[in-house]
Amino acid sequence: MELYINPHLLNKMMMKTIQILIILLYISNNSIAQNRSPSISEQLLNSTIRIECNRDTIIDGTKRNIVSTGTGFFFSFYINGKDNTYIVTNAHVINNSKVGILRFTELLDSLPNYGHIVNVQISNFESLFIKHPTQDLAIIPLDLIVNNGLVLGKPVYFRSGSEKVLFTTQYDQKVDYIENAMMIGYPKGLYDSYNNLPIVRRGLTATPVQIDFQNQPKFLLDIPVYPGSSGSPVFIYDFSGSYPSKENGRLMSGSRLLLLGIATQSFNYPFSGEIINDSTGHKEIMTKLPINVAVVIKATELLAFIPIIKSKVKKDIRRPIRFAN
Repeated sequence: MELYINPHLLNKMMMKTIQILIILLYISNNSIAQNRSPSISEQLLNSTIRIECNRDTIIDGTKRNIVSTGTGFFFSFYINGKDNTYIVTNAHVINNSKVGILRFTELLDSLPNYGHIVNVQISNFESLFIKHPTQDLAIIPLDLIVNNGLVLGKPVYFRSGSEKVLFTTQYDQKVDYIENAMMIGYPKGLYDSYNNLPIVRRGLTATPVQIDFQNQPKFLLDIPVYPGSSGSPVFIYDFSGSYPSKENGRLMSGSRLLLLGIATQSFNYPFSGEIINDSTGHKEIMTKLPINVAVVIKATELLAFIPIIKSKVKKDIRRPIRFAN
């Protein structure tokens, strides 16, 4: 006896099975996405923001409009019982800037929605910043740009540091005089433009964080620094789950996440060379070469902003932000 199966019915059954599998796969992936929590590393990658500035400058006696890039990062000051979040950068990054461009990653199900970016162009950019009284630092209130978690009507994802991660004397026993550190930013404007992610690099503290370099609240970091790196946060982060003891060098269980400082400049040295021109002979040229040592402002200098913020909060100074076309 032969079993006959209607081909049309078989095709319908197969299509139905495929549809069910697709639905189950979608539900499974959705469930995994909803249960996923960003690691500390992923949160650090989303703690910075690329700053693009449009400014006028004089080059060879001619007024020109240039575009420069720098790095900012999110930081929350705990004032009057609540967190006040700001974007921190170097003052020289935003000096004389007419228009600033910030790029936020969209938020989806409490996670970064990579590949989906909200671009914001802000007029009178420099005037919105509060500058540090003595250091090359500046901050801008995030609530001027982000309204109830929305930028231009779209939810955005970012992660903010706080005073809890600042390297202070209370952590002195956990940090040695020579330490590995990481810097997160946008050297030469370089970044993953599709996913809006910065560049992470590692270096070595070239002078102790505990000691003020040249009697200034700064230290040196053995790491290449390029334009665009200005404003980059410098962290100690032991993602391996252990770190060497300062007392005896033995591995300690646990991890450290400390904000050491903010990169501000690099050291260069003059270099002379010759260009050989067949018709006129030798011509000497002078240029500057980096020695791959960064100057870093200590993170504790951020605390100097607190009284300034308190005075502005007390006066409740708010100016409507103007988005550029």
